[in-house]
Amino acid sequence: MKAAPGEFRRAAFVAGARLEDVLRAGGLTLPVALDRSAVRVEALGVGESYAAWLVTDGRGSLVFRLPLRPVGELPRGMAAELRAAPLIPAGVGSVPLTVDEGADNALGHPYLVSSHVAGRHVPAGEWDDALLARHAGQLARLHRRRFPVEGTDRLDLVAEFDAGAQWWAAHQPDVGDTREVRRLAGEIHRRLVDAAGEFEAITYAFVHADLVATNVVVGDDGVPRFIDWEWARIGDVANDLALIGGTITGGRWYVPMDDAAIDRFIGAYIEESRSLGSTPEDPARLRARRDAWELHERFQNALHCQARSREEGADPAYARAAVQLRHGLRQRLGL
Repeated sequence: MKAAPGEFRRAAFVAGARLEDVLRAGGLTLPVALDRSAVRVEALGVGESYAAWLVTDGRGSLVFRLPLRPVGELPRGMAAELRAAPLIPAGVGSVPLTVDEGADNALGHPYLVSSHVAGRHVPAGEWDDALLARHAGQLARLHRRRFPVEGTDRLDLVAEFDAGAQWWAAHQPDVGDTREVRRLAGEIHRRLVDAAGEFEAITYAFVHADLVATNVVVGDDGVPRFIDWEWARIGDVANDLALIGGTITGGRWYVPMDDAAIDRFIGAYIEESRSLGSTPEDPARLRARRDAWELHERFQNALHCQARSREEGADPAYARAAVQLRHGLRQRLGL
């Protein structure tokens, strides 16, 4: 019998509570040798698709991420994240190491194991220009290698946005097919069509594609590093530049930035790219694409937060974030 989403989520936390005993008993093969007799497990946090636990023996550490919904219902497959691992430059962040998508293991639950990067999450409201500049530098290193994308793989942000809006309208019409949402979607579609020329003849890089503040940890050295590569793909670097924050904010994900702060952030990114030997992008084109990605992503997240707010036992923060994001979109669009 298929587990209901709430039951599967509870099963993830039950499995997490058993993780230390299972590892000490030798029930799972680890990608990095740890002293099982000294293993300790502690909860790290909960995201949209996974809950995470730190596993350490005092000398080495790993992170176990357990999905909160059935594997077939995850937005991206677990194996896709593992395939992204070879493209992650050294020193940029965590690296996925192994995946078990089944439940017929000693833990009784699917899991993904990655390397651990030490650091703390800096709340979105506490980022400053200096941290944003260091973040821009890490992005430049992540994006240094470029890839050809030809034919059907060419980025079409208008089509990507329309497909997302149509999915919400068809699958959750009470969230995605309201008068306000249709109005927002129509105006964003027009803005993205106007910006389409800025996406012509761009080069592509490996992008994280979910680099909100909660997926960045800052070490004692002050360097931001990236975790949770669930959405990683070959794409437009401006996608990553838009995700950390901007003028449209809501929830715990986005750093508030005015137009001047955004321009400084882009300038830091371009300067670091130049120092790494990359061909620098035109600031105006990069800013235009960043702004387009911001509209696209904030719209999708506003609908996601609205849907999450209606789930049983939902965190009230989702409803607040949905309101904030829709307000920011209306202000940007002049609606």
